[in-house]
Amino acid sequence: MILAAGVGYSDLRDLSFGPRLVERLRVEAWPDDVEIQDLSYGPLAVVQWLQDEPGRFDRMVLAGAVERGRTPGALVTQAWVRRERSPDEVQERIAEAVTGVIGLENLLVIADWFGVLPVDTSVIELEPVELEWGEELSPVGAERIEAAVSWIRGHVAREGHARRNGHGIAVTGPGDL
Repeated sequence: MILAAGVGYSDLRDLSFGPRLVERLRVEAWPDDVEIQDLSYGPLAVVQWLQDEPGRFDRMVLAGAVERGRTPGALVTQAWVRRERSPDEVQERIAEAVTGVIGLENLLVIADWFGVLPVDTSVIELEPVELEWGEELSPVGAERIEAAVSWIRGHVAREGHARRNGHGIAVTGPGDL
């Protein structure tokens, strides 16, 4: 089973990329082994949901906007690369999550710590252009939705389930990593 999910806020322009992507994905037909979810309800609840059904997903695609200092509007797709983190670093992420911080990076760090991510986990990140209050994505963010849908379609269609995490970074749009 493949999970394609978005994470983010609903009213913060480009930081709403994940939920807007989920809305777009839900209007299309997908194979029976693809589940579309909005995981914007908090990393700890997502971890508990995934712990309730261990092994349910053998592949995941998690999408959201993340400020990393790249060129605004860049869309980066890559395999999630697990890295060792200190308990203090994870605890900081958990403290943020408990206070209501919703974000792709928090979800990835916390879910990885608790071992609920499949080996074949991919990430789609939009470097946000506009961060202020508002329901609409920036024009560039809206364009990147279609690129993300196309990438997910290709990912779902690929044969096999084995993936070598850490390889295959791609950027759509202007920008440097």
